[in-house]
Amino acid sequence: MGSRYEIEVKLESARGLKNVNWRYGPNRPYAVVWVDPSNKTLTRVDEEGDTDPNWDETLVIPLPPEPLENLTLHVDVVHAGREEDTKPLIGSARLKLAEVLDDVGVGVPLSRTLKLKRPSGRPHGKVNVNVTVREPRYRAPDPYNAPPYGGSGYGYPYGVEEKKKSKFGGMGTGLAVGALAGAVGGIALVEGADYLEDKIADDAAEKVEDDLGYDDGGYDGDDF
Repeated sequence: MGSRYEIEVKLESARGLKNVNWRYGPNRPYAVVWVDPSNKTLTRVDEEGDTDPNWDETLVIPLPPEPLENLTLHVDVVHAGREEDTKPLIGSARLKLAEVLDDVGVGVPLSRTLKLKRPSGRPHGKVNVNVTVREPRYRAPDPYNAPPYGGSGYGYPYGVEEKKKSKFGGMGTGLAVGALAGAVGGIALVEGADYLEDKIADDAAEKVEDDLGYDDGGYDGDDF
């Protein structure tokens, strides 16, 4: 049996995202939202969003039968692609429902700008949300399951087709940072350096998390 409450989450936009797909083209961002990791839902892909997507989309999420103060809203912003060597997770944010209840209570929307972070803790932009804890306006199936898509890893929500062609003229996916910089100039050098710095930090953090057996119920495309 589910909770007597649900949350309405309006995903407006995100700003200042890092381009995790910089070697092959722009980001194609969408958001995955959940409280219970077994019940996840997602926005559409903003095909033109890149580092500053706009979704302006409202999602309704049933809550598990636990005290509201113990629950946390999770938002992952993800690149909808399967390019070689591109990790699709752009960044993650959290909001404790206790903060919503303390600030506005039940039935009133709370507007927040949440910081998106990599698993390493590095900032990767911000996401703007409006969150309302409310009693259900209709009785949704229990449990609610987000529609399956993609297969293993981060897939393609709502039938989005993979775009294999690089915006850099179809260059091979095995190009090194130095070769790519020769084609696209100083911007690629900066993005390449950022990518390598992020990768080193993320790999180190993920190694520590693996050693500690860390698992926060985060987004995994295999869950769908």
